[in-house]
Amino acid sequence: MAVRRICMHACGGITRVGATVARLATYAVAEELLPEKTLISCAPAFLRGVEEDVLMVLKSPSLALDGCEWSCGTNLLYLAGITPAVRFLLPEYAEAQGFDLGRGSRRFPSGVTQDFARVVAERVHGIARGMMQRGSPYQFHRPELKMQPEKWFRTAPNMEGIMEFVRLEPGIYRPVTMPELPEEVG
Repeated sequence: MAVRRICMHACGGITRVGATVARLATYAVAEELLPEKTLISCAPAFLRGVEEDVLMVLKSPSLALDGCEWSCGTNLLYLAGITPAVRFLLPEYAEAQGFDLGRGSRRFPSGVTQDFARVVAERVHGIARGMMQRGSPYQFHRPELKMQPEKWFRTAPNMEGIMEFVRLEPGIYRPVTMPELPEEVG
């Protein structure tokens, strides 16, 4: 199925700078870079089964923005038996892009935090644009929702042993079970 929108799942944590970056990047994509083509998940509503939030995930490819090794965005999807189309592991991506998240602020985004959030937003935008481009080889297949309430949260960081990923570049991954992205094909 052709992609018309993407659904983003940002880390909801408050104790790490990467979480702030994930949320800032998500809003930059939704409000500036891909307005009306981006859906942002609400973790409590999604886990509760609110129809609107569940339909977002079923109708659009999901991009998880994980702010730390605990992988909250990917974990959110895992709890519903869903695999993200793309996973950003922001600490690894920050290092590869030359950003030190240790100097950022959680509550009041510093220049480093804001600058890195912009870099992340632009990379998300590029991937999403490739997925949505007319004639794109990327085909989204609607996932089957399998809520797993007994698996409230993975206790192991990085989803190791749970999902197998292809590393596109440092900090950006595609699960082996998802279609190749247009940039991989070309």
